[in-house]
Amino acid sequence: MTKFTVGIIGGTGGMGQFFKRFFEKNGCKVLIASRSTDLKPTECAKKCDVVIISVPIKSTLDVIKKIGPFVKEDGLLMDLTSLKKEPVGAMLKYSRSEVIGCHPVFGPGVSSIKEQSVVLCPARGKKWMAWLKELLIKNNALVKVTTPERHDRMMAVIQGLVHFGSITVTHTLKELGVNIKDSLEYASPIYKLRLDMLGRILNQDPELYADIEISNPEVKNVLKAYVNSSKKLLKAISKKDRQGFIDYFKESADYLGDFKKEAEKESDYLIEKMVDR
Repeated sequence: MTKFTVGIIGGTGGMGQFFKRFFEKNGCKVLIASRSTDLKPTECAKKCDVVIISVPIKSTLDVIKKIGPFVKEDGLLMDLTSLKKEPVGAMLKYSRSEVIGCHPVFGPGVSSIKEQSVVLCPARGKKWMAWLKELLIKNNALVKVTTPERHDRMMAVIQGLVHFGSITVTHTLKELGVNIKDSLEYASPIYKLRLDMLGRILNQDPELYADIEISNPEVKNVLKAYVNSSKKLLKAISKKDRQGFIDYFKESADYLGDFKKEAEKESDYLIEKMVDR
């Protein structure tokens, strides 16, 4: 596989550093440019075959606008944000290079890309897509190829809905005055596991999560559906409608189908590991 020079704009951050190590491990030369480096982003773009935008969501479009015109016509411009429609549109507009939207669906704390999901949204050109996909698969990443629109709709659920639930559940515990440590003395391992997931989310950068919830226009409708569905269950409970609750539960269970058995098996495994620890 041919080795290239990769430039990471915003490469001093967590994801930038992760991909610096990744590309260097695979024989590429990597240049880093940010506000704190001597190498300026535009100069970095001129020197590189592949230019990666790795900056906060709120800054992505401005950086693409500034950097895009300097990317080689036979090069590749890509981004690492968790949104794809607007960044991909901006990369197409402000560059003449090949364009791929890329979303690594993991944080910079993972030890390697093995078994980690990476979503690719090819938008212009084919040469670099073949190279990037082959490189990711060679390193045992789980690669999903889709459109920017489809990606953003799925992220409205996978990130927008799930993070919303985690934040609001935690805030509800706060409003109720629940002492976390005290509650664990009454808890099952499932409750502890759920709290671990809440804590994991809320130990992250709130600005990132604000961007995930607010910047994706698909999130609003997803959350409206969530609130409406919650109201239906609350209504059944408030009216002591036992059959209504059971019907709601069964509808949810039927929707999951055979995945329920897989989920129970995997969660049993996690619980056993928690207990053993």
